[in-house]
Amino acid sequence: MLYWNIREFGAKGDGKTDDTAALVQGLEAAAKENGTLYFPMGNYAIHPVKVPSHVTLLGNSAWGEGESSKPDSLGHTRLTALSGEARALLDLDACMGTRLIGLTLDGKNLGTKMHGIYSCHGGVEQNNCYEDCLICNFSGSGMKMDWVWVFAVRRCRITNNRLYGIDVDRGYDGWVIDNNIVKNGLWGINAGPGMVCYTANTVAQNLEGGLLADDTQNINVTGNSFRNNGGPGILIRNSRACAVSGNTVLGNGAAKGERGSCGLSVQDSVGITIVGNTISEGGPLKGGPQVPEIGLEARGLEDCTITGNTLYRSARREWLKTSENQRSVIANNTGSLAV
Repeated sequence: MLYWNIREFGAKGDGKTDDTAALVQGLEAAAKENGTLYFPMGNYAIHPVKVPSHVTLLGNSAWGEGESSKPDSLGHTRLTALSGEARALLDLDACMGTRLIGLTLDGKNLGTKMHGIYSCHGGVEQNNCYEDCLICNFSGSGMKMDWVWVFAVRRCRITNNRLYGIDVDRGYDGWVIDNNIVKNGLWGINAGPGMVCYTANTVAQNLEGGLLADDTQNINVTGNSFRNNGGPGILIRNSRACAVSGNTVLGNGAAKGERGSCGLSVQDSVGITIVGNTISEGGPLKGGPQVPEIGLEARGLEDCTITGNTLYRSARREWLKTSENQRSVIANNTGSLAV
């Protein structure tokens, strides 16, 4: 047998009954056969659990694109937290070959720093995948990747979490693709070091900014939309050998003071390539278009290339600000101020 239904283990899915024991029993059964635990439509109230290796948790949540407090937007296959004093609602520590597909994880803002998902390698490449999930309302981050080896996050919505949307402390051979990462309390993405590709995501309205790369190396940021984040759409500092290309960076940083009021900023870094991005004003949220003080800031760089970027109506004061850069090419960028 390769498929198990969580209801076979006594789960009610009514949002009131504690379904933790049924979940644990279902996972244990699936793990013996490297199988799949299926969740029919329902609201499964659970305490935090440890997820085993080589299993698939499969639902069909069909979540919507709206406020995560509204039932229709939360989807119809939910795992809802009953308590918050744990590292994560679903703990994948030392877990490998596991898939989470089509589930809503709702933290109910319980606890102080409980993440939706936690993952850390156990000495081997993990090959864990997270697809078509809604991860919301956690007092920690939506996803905490704490030194992970081989992972993929695809087509997920990660929203209204108190810390980061996705926090990749260290990640190697990772792909974060086609996700909607919005309205989180810190940055949408905290990008730690290690050969991770961030591609074709929408990262919007996160309080501190879109993507933070601090003391990071070897990441690739390509084809994303960074919109109306509170701080910079992209901030790279103290980092090495990263590539940023083909992104739209719209209306970021307008909510910050002068120091953080910047669309895209790269600071005190070496070997950074920033090519072919569009930086511009953002659509109105409150009080008109969102425009930062500075469009693109580059300072303290060595051996970097910043070229071919378009900064149309990108700033109120300076569309390109550069200083203290060595052996770097900053050329053929075009721009204008908002009027």
